[in-house]
Amino acid sequence: KYGPEYVNKLYNMIQRHLTVPHRFVCFTENSAGLDPKIEIIPLPATESLHGWWWKLYMFKPGHFAPGDTNLFFDLDMVVVGNINKFLNYLPGEFVGLENLNRVFKRYPSTLGSAVLRWPAETYTDIWTEFKKNPGSAMRWPGDQDWIWRLHQSQIKFFPREWIISYKWEARNLKELVKGNDRRQRFKTIKNPTIPIDTAVLAFHGSPDPHEVEDPIIVDNWR
Repeated sequence: KYGPEYVNKLYNMIQRHLTVPHRFVCFTENSAGLDPKIEIIPLPATESLHGWWWKLYMFKPGHFAPGDTNLFFDLDMVVVGNINKFLNYLPGEFVGLENLNRVFKRYPSTLGSAVLRWPAETYTDIWTEFKKNPGSAMRWPGDQDWIWRLHQSQIKFFPREWIISYKWEARNLKELVKGNDRRQRFKTIKNPTIPIDTAVLAFHGSPDPHEVEDPIIVDNWR
């Protein structure tokens, strides 16, 4: 879905906003155009998996060293503040983004898998159980529903203000218009006020960061 510019820009944002020693790893089937400082874990060749279901592959045993902490971001996140706190919050726990449909107040809290943190080499059943019967697992709406089904009693959420929906919380659903291509775009350019504790602006659906000309996105998505 996203080209190498999305990976490289996420890498740059992480380097600016994560000040502890770390590795930056990209799981991909195509590493062309990526910054050479990015570590690559190749996705195996298979026709049975597609899209977000590949996210479960991160939990396959053997990718990371026991004792490490894994902090995952979807490619369409815009990092605008220091994210060291994402590593220090509830150490040793599995912590994720509270599903952004929280803004509508019609749904119970569930996991949004755009931002995840967990101790390396734990929760490996997310992959191993999935591989036993992928077809059955993929009857769930998405990867985050599968993860939530297995571990909702263990998963904690990051504070809401740390990660906010750009189109629903920083801006407003009423500011969007849908084009002939059925993609949403903002009707005007604005520079919304971002809460002081917000470190990540989450994009989901449309528009994508490259389609937004708001100064806060242009200044940070680079």
